[in-house]
Amino acid sequence: MHGSPFAVSERAADRVSTRLVVWRWCDGKAGHERQTAGLLKHLGDLRELSVHELAANTLRFPLWHWLRNDFAPLRPLPKPDLLVGAGRACQWPMLAAQRAAGGRTLYCMKPYLPTWAFDLCLVPRHDGAELSPHVEPTQGVLNDVSPRDPISGQQTLILIGGPSRHHTWDEAALLRQVASIVFGSNTRAMVIMDSRRTPASTSARLAEFVQRGVEFHAHHTTSPTWILDKLHTAREAWVTADSVSMLSEALTAGLAVGLIDVPARRADRITRLAAQLITDGDVISLSAWLQGQPLKPRPQPLAEARRCAALVAARWFPQRGRSA
Repeated sequence: MHGSPFAVSERAADRVSTRLVVWRWCDGKAGHERQTAGLLKHLGDLRELSVHELAANTLRFPLWHWLRNDFAPLRPLPKPDLLVGAGRACQWPMLAAQRAAGGRTLYCMKPYLPTWAFDLCLVPRHDGAELSPHVEPTQGVLNDVSPRDPISGQQTLILIGGPSRHHTWDEAALLRQVASIVFGSNTRAMVIMDSRRTPASTSARLAEFVQRGVEFHAHHTTSPTWILDKLHTAREAWVTADSVSMLSEALTAGLAVGLIDVPARRADRITRLAAQLITDGDVISLSAWLQGQPLKPRPQPLAEARRCAALVAARWFPQRGRSA
């Protein structure tokens, strides 16, 4: 869990009572924390917030606390208006804290518990989200990416995921596709980056593409904000089809996005997402690009974190707008 940009200073203590008190639950996984960070960034534009970060993994026996209707470790904190979290480890702590201290629960994924256990779940459509009083479907995964500066965008990003329970991995086929992008582009200003799921052998082969105008960065050698900076200043991105989060981030940044094919283990909601993005015109396939179809950004960047923040503010806190 990293330092929060939402922390309230000592000088602001006299004004905290006018703010929404948010308990932000974190599980230490960067992808989950970026979902809640993005939501709170936009909610903070609409309402004044006092955010308290809580490490879900350090609070033991949350089910027991829920059964006892008591969460002693959190007694010193001000009562929450909103409890926000993402990740399995956050679910019982959120519910136990709500039962003991009140507030509304906002879970930023599809939970393994029933959705009605939470006041609202923000569930990506590809996860089988069905609209209900407790579910708001989202397009892709929430994130904290800002739209890029269209003037400064020059580089092409090549973002590589890895095998998962939905996708297998064909390293040779992947490398051929990357070579087509690197050597088939008119400009040579490219940044290749792997991810935590990328096999070590694939990362080693990707590093062999390094030459003048082509960089390779292993994910463990970069700072947490490195990819955010790159997304904000790049022109376009190629993303492997297995990575829903990276696709969502590139589309939120407003980049033109191309899709690198990855073999599917089976036909399911995740593996069908790539075809749906192509059909919707949000991304294009590598084969279409090689045949002359240009990469084009969406008419408007994806802005799901901002949309969901506005929904939460209007639904639950209509009288708590920011002061002038």
